[in-house]
Formats: sequence, C-alpha cells, structure tokens
Amino acid sequence: MVSEHKFTPVSDIPKIVAASRATFLTHRTQSLEFRKEQLRALYLLVSENSADLTGAIRADLNRPSDFEIPTCLRVIKSFIENLESLVEPQKATGLIGTDKSFVRLSPLGTVLIIGAWNFPIMLVIEPLAGAIAAGNTAIVKPSEVSVTSDTLLTRLLRKYMDPSVVAVVNGGAEETTVLLKERFDHIFYTGGVAVAKIVMQAAAKNLTPVTLELGGKCPAIVTDKTDLAKAAQKIAGWKALNCGQVCLSVDYVLCPRHLQDELIKNLIGTWQHMYGKDAKQSDVYPRIITKRQLERLEKVLSVAKKENKVVYGGESDLSNRYMAPTILTDVKLEDTIMEEEIFGPLLPIIDCEDIQGAVDVVNKGEHPLALYLFSDDPVHVEKVLSETRSGGVIVNDIATHFSNHSLPFGGVGHSGIGNYHGKYSVETFSHKRAVMVRSQAHL
Repeated sequence: MVSEHKFTPVSDIPKIVAASRATFLTHRTQSLEFRKEQLRALYLLVSENSADLTGAIRADLNRPSDFEIPTCLRVIKSFIENLESLVEPQKATGLIGTDKSFVRLSPLGTVLIIGAWNFPIMLVIEPLAGAIAAGNTAIVKPSEVSVTSDTLLTRLLRKYMDPSVVAVVNGGAEETTVLLKERFDHIFYTGGVAVAKIVMQAAAKNLTPVTLELGGKCPAIVTDKTDLAKAAQKIAGWKALNCGQVCLSVDYVLCPRHLQDELIKNLIGTWQHMYGKDAKQSDVYPRIITKRQLERLEKVLSVAKKENKVVYGGESDLSNRYMAPTILTDVKLEDTIMEEEIFGPLLPIIDCEDIQGAVDVVNKGEHPLALYLFSDDPVHVEKVLSETRSGGVIVNDIATHFSNHSLPFGGVGHSGIGNYHGKYSVETFSHKRAVMVRSQAHL
C-alpha cells in the first residue's frame, strides 16, 4: 500500500479545473454509453482493490470489517443497471394538443466533490458515481486527515478513471482555499458546519449551487412504549461504530428517568458483548482519527466529568487514539457537552418524562440530520413527524435510512442543504431543464 502523501501544487489547481471544464464542453460525457464506461471503471477500481481499500480504512480508523466497500459497489452497480430510467425525460402536459413538453435532466457541467475523513472512501465514491451518472466531469478532493485512504484513493482514481473526466486534488486548507476560488457548476461537500459556511461563501461569489452533507446533534427519544433491550442495542451499536465519528450517530438520548437504569444496563451489555469488558484490549474497537480530535474530545469529557455523572467508561489514551464508550447521566441542555455535535463515543442521557417534553427539547436546538424515536405508539410517531424538523426520521432503528437508496439522504438547516442517493443523486448533479417543442404550424 502506498504511504507517500503529496499535496497538489497550488499553481496546478486552476489548470486542472480548466482541463475538466474543457472536457465537459466536448460533450463526450453526454453519451449514456460513455457514462456507463466510466461507471464500470469506477466499479473495477473498488472491486479489484477492495482488500487494499479496507486495509486503508483500518489503518486510518481501525475499522476491520467495513461496509464502505460493499456500499460503493452496490451503488455503482445500480447506476449502471438503471441509468436509462434514471435520466429518462419526464413527460409534461403541453398547452395545446400538438405540443411536446418534457423535463430533460441536463448535466450541470464540472462539479467539485469534497470528501470527509470518517468514511473516506464511500463519501467520495458515492457522490462521484452520481455525478458521473448525471453526465458531469468532476474534481475530487479527498480528506487529507485520513492519510492512508487519501493516498490510496488518489492513486487508484488516477489509474482507473479517465483523467479528463475525473481529476483529483490533494491538500489541506491552503489547497482547498485555492480550489474554492475556481468556478464550478456544483459543489458537493461532506463535513462540518464551520467549513460548510466557508464553502457556501466561496460558492456564492459565482452563484454556484451547493449540496452540504453535514451532521448535528441527532437525538434518540426512548419511550415506555418500546423494547429497551432492542433500543439499547441499536443506540450502542451505532455509537461505537467508528468510535462515534458518524454524522448519523446518536448524539444524546432523551429518556424518562425511571427507564434509565434498564437502558444503561443494556447499553453496557451491548458494548461488552461487542468488545469485551475492556474495549481498549479489543482489536476491533475503532480509534479516533487523530490525536488532535482526541484532545478535543478529552476537553469535552473533562468538563462533562465536572458537570455530570459518568456512569460508564470515561477512559482515554492519547498515545493510541483510544477513547472508551462512555455514558453520562444528569445532563442538562445548558451543559458544555450539549453545545456542539460530539462526534465521538460519549453518550449523554437527558431526563425527559414524556413525548411532549422530548419534542420541546428537539425544537430548542438546530435541526438534526436524523431524529430517532423508539416507540410503537402511532400517536408518538405522528407527533414527532408533525412537530419536529430533521433531515430524516427513523422509528425503532438507527441510521438505516442511509442504506435505503429509494429515499433521499440529506439534512435541513444546520444539518445540510440538498440530498442524494439513487435517483436523487442524478437529480442533484443535473438541471431540470424545461423543454417545449411546438410545431411551426401553430405559431
């Protein structure tokens, strides 16, 4: 596996973007067969190098058995098999009987895709597949934080893909700043709110549309109308996945106080079943991506230990980027840990006695990327759907809507702008062009 990590010279970036725009203007990417050809190349990139890609993810995050690669393969294969139906013109009604009116999905042009370090392969490949399926050329900027994945993915994209259609730019803040000064026809960014604001400001200078896939404090509402053991398994499993570094992870739990002891017992039992009594000794428990991120989490935990009660976990080790899965109770909305998205294995539990109280808490914060409700009461479900706002809602599960590509995936407000997955990816990277053809005889 290649370990050398080189950034793109900033002087090359304008030339890379100009070459990509020139390619789009040849109209080669309009052909459905050409799009399929590039999608097949992308499929081969992933399938022929699945072991190396999985190894790179493990090197960066210690995730051994990974779903990123199977997800990428499934997504690309679906685009190849369904491309004609995905881009088929949508019929519309004419003003008079002889009019031919339809909506044509036209590629936007040259798009920029900025990936994220927490899922460093999937969050580049999946939007890229949608951009290709829609007929665009693309500039890809993988995350420099996930060094091993960035280096490998760069090499493979340059090996497998037509470089005039898919180009790669590597770098950090300086290179990204230069890249954002260029004009694109769409920018697709996955990451945090702070950088999203920078991306949006840069895009505004050229009136460039954006898709911002962000995160937020995703709550889980636990009620007395649910199976606590099953709810705990879902919450704990996703909180430990990637060591909590998942935009869809449960950020905090809203739960009646009389249910908390049982919930906590099941949360701990789930983690110990997955990783043993000491997760640090498990070779499959993930790690925090960098020491810098761990130091950030340690500061949050240090304050939380003073403000709240740590009932499980609380250990960390900077030398090997370890932080234990941790539960905190007696948490208040005003506490430090509730100020920003945690993005780590810390799980605050807030006393909340009924569904109305839970809805009120959710509505006091920014709109989350996902809202989770554990209840079999249809009144609870309707109340959450009617009285809250979030990117998505899942009842009695966590994050599974991400895998259902018949649903749009995206946020609202501070959790994002726009969506993608399946046909929604093609629509995101296309312009819905109104077309009306009228016979001259009726002029």
